[in-house]
Amino acid sequence: MSKRVKAEGNEGMNTYPLVSVIVCAYNAEKFLAETLQTLIDQTYPKVEIVVVDDGSTDGTSAIIQGFGAKLSSFYQPNAGLSAARNAGIQKSTGDLICFFDADDLMPPDRLSEQVDFLRRHPGIQMVICDYRNFSDQGQDAHTHFQTCPLLREQLQEKPEVVLEDACVILAQENFGIAGTPLLMRSLLDHVPSFENGLRSSEDFHFYYRLARHTKVGVLNNVGMLRRVHGNNMSSNWKQMLPNCIRSYSMLRDTESNPQAREYLNSQVAGFWMSLARAEANHRTYGLSLYHYWMALVTDQNVSQLYHTIYGVTRTLAIALGAHQPDIIDH
Repeated sequence: MSKRVKAEGNEGMNTYPLVSVIVCAYNAEKFLAETLQTLIDQTYPKVEIVVVDDGSTDGTSAIIQGFGAKLSSFYQPNAGLSAARNAGIQKSTGDLICFFDADDLMPPDRLSEQVDFLRRHPGIQMVICDYRNFSDQGQDAHTHFQTCPLLREQLQEKPEVVLEDACVILAQENFGIAGTPLLMRSLLDHVPSFENGLRSSEDFHFYYRLARHTKVGVLNNVGMLRRVHGNNMSSNWKQMLPNCIRSYSMLRDTESNPQAREYLNSQVAGFWMSLARAEANHRTYGLSLYHYWMALVTDQNVSQLYHTIYGVTRTLAIALGAHQPDIIDH
């Protein structure tokens, strides 16, 4: 049964606060219409759909225009996802904001359920839902939350939970993604925008910083279906891993909680290790050895030394023809 928003409960919220859904589209003609239709079909009664056409050269513009007054849109020269989302923030007018990729799908009760949560929990300014990956072969057997043991320990099969300090968990396991949080616009007083210099991991960097300024609600239900295909950013390791290193390093260097800072530092070392392994697979041995060194410099402990020695040995073995690299994904 749909959870309709109730009039009573959350201080400072109107009966039906306007929700702005910001969609950034770049050459998205293949899936965009299906995505936008799921936003139009939301059971929540006050939704503003803002589409940023980030310099598309395909039929994206025609698809957007086909929806007419059901959404607002504007075009800008290609500037990247962070800049497009920031432009969407400026163009939107809702008291509540969420971001949605141009190829994903939103179940019809998603916004109603998240707004209802915020109404029932005064003072909480962000709530995150679960998501499930799907592809042409069907849906994954497990949702994303089911792959996050620390969050599962907090949830314990409960329908929802409030995290007092979400950053300690986020620093160890990223249980969100760009399309799953709903946040109050007032939270942007603390973190007004995405980091323009990041070409990936910009969503984690954004909502981690937001989580420093509010308790975070977690809804234990699927509010997004994430489409997996060859053009997903996560398949581009050469761009993704260096940006993850930069994103997590910036968070680490500004983190006041020593425990969270330690976890973030460990993640940075792990990204250096992944980058080193990927370079070895592509037979760029000098870069591989350099990245292993950076991992050890980042996180100087016995465990990291062991993993670094193992990785360096593997790289040298590949170079000498004594070991086969992993299957390479271009």
